[in-house]
Parts: sequence; structure tokens; C-alpha cells
Amino acid sequence: MSDSIRLAATVRNGKVSDLKEMIPAVMYGSGSENVSLSIKRVEFEKVFAQSGESGLISLKLDDGAESPVIVKDYQLEAVKHRIIHVDFFKVNMKEKVTAEVSLEFVGESPAVKTKGGIVIHNFDTLEIECLPSDLVQKVEVNLGMLENLGDSITIADITLPKGVIFTHEPSDDVVVHVIEPKKSVEDAAADAAIEATAEANAAGTAAGTAAPKAEEKK
Repeated sequence: MSDSIRLAATVRNGKVSDLKEMIPAVMYGSGSENVSLSIKRVEFEKVFAQSGESGLISLKLDDGAESPVIVKDYQLEAVKHRIIHVDFFKVNMKEKVTAEVSLEFVGESPAVKTKGGIVIHNFDTLEIECLPSDLVQKVEVNLGMLENLGDSITIADITLPKGVIFTHEPSDDVVVHVIEPKKSVEDAAADAAIEATAEANAAGTAAGTAAPKAEEKK
């Protein structure tokens, strides 16, 4: 548990009266009964900023017991969008778990830098599976792989740490790709005018070449 982030919690018997200072929570999983908890809002927000939903947390209760957990779920207040409840899942360090991990897009696409391409993201998070000790907070996706317009990076192209896999199928789903820049309305109108002129000229040329053949028949 030395590499995990530590968080203190208090066993709770009733409702949390002060939601400004405290957050109600519950811990369950790994063959244990549900335990109702309360955690300090300021402390949890600091920890959650580091761990996200895929980081291992060492949850220390007021009775001295310490358990390895991950944030399995949380609820947000409708108006203020602050966290009002947290679900902690107690893990078995010898059993694999699944967790949602954020994708961090790093580097710069040559197709964007030199050809004006536009990067389109299809995924911001993906689910991973691994032992709790191998959990990561984020996975990097190198945009430098997008060298040409039309290039893409699939799930299978992303490098993961040893012992970690993506659960998403199919693995050839595109995570991010680069497309040609959209033309402006003025450019589109100019292209349409040029095309119309070309068609008109072609029609005129065809009509001019057809006339002499008609006179020869007379």
C-alpha cells in the first residue's frame, strides 16, 4: 500500500448533516459488508484529483483499519455540481479489477502542423483491467503518430504498461483521427462558380463541334 494515496474516513451511523464540510460515502466489495462512511470534502477533493476513478487509495478508518479501495462511483449535485456521495470499492490485491481511465493526448500531429488537419477525438476514457497494484491514473496517446491526413490511432495502437489491458472490443475502434480542414463558405462558393463556368464552357465547346456535322449532311 506504500504507492497508494491515503485518505481518512469515519464510520457513519446516520446521515451527514453538513454537506459543505463532509461527504457521505459507502465502502463495499471483496467479500466484506457495506460500511457507511463520511469523509472530509477538502481532503477527498485533493485525493480524487490525483487518483481519479482508476487510482488506488488507502482508506483509513477511525478504528485504525486500512483498506485498499478505488472510487467506483460518485454522485453530483444537480445545481452546484459538487460531489454529494462516493462509492468506494474494496479490492483484493490478488484479484484483477476493472476501472475507467482517462486518455491524455500528448504531442503534436504532423498532419495538423504542416497540412492544417483537424484532430477528431472519439474516446476520452477507456476501461482497463489489471491487478490493483498495476492501476494507472491515465494513459497517454501520442498524436505524433498522425503524420498524414486521414491517419488514425486505434485502441490496439496504444501502448499500455505491463499487466494492463483494455477491455473494449473491438480493439480496432478508432480513438482519434485527423481529417482535412473544412472549407469556408467563401471557398465553397468560389469552387462552385469555377465548376459551373467549366461546365458551361464544356457545353459550349460541344455545341460548336456538333454544328458543322449537321451542315455536311445537307
